Amino acid sequence: KAIQSFDTSTDPYGIENGIYLGDLAVVKFSGPFDFDLVKRKLEFDFTKIAVLGFVIQIKSEDAAKIGASTGLGSESNVKNSEKGKRPFFNWISADATIATARGGGGGLALWKRVVEEGE
Repeated sequence: KAIQSFDTSTDPYGIENGIYLGDLAVVKFSGPFDFDLVKRKLEFDFTKIAVLGFVIQIKSEDAAKIGASTGLGSESNVKNSEKGKRPFFNWISADATIATARGGGGGLALWKRVVEEGE
């Protein structure tokens, strides 16, 4: 399963994107994000990657290259990172259950809120 989370309780805000086998995080990317409410645009950088719990600091352009080479991201993110631009989502809609956005590579992103037991 894939899990993406956004943490607005930290400064800077944090984003985490992970691939899990059950509850085991196989790969997790994390880093800061900014959100422009007027433009409904979320820009982010992945500055850490964790593989089976081993954390490695990375540069934003490295994350773009990893994403493009594995199919987790688009080649346009590599080109944009070379120009100093960050990956982004333009938010379309969001409510308490579902969120939709258009990614910087042109794809449609869909999120469904999952509430863990006890929350």
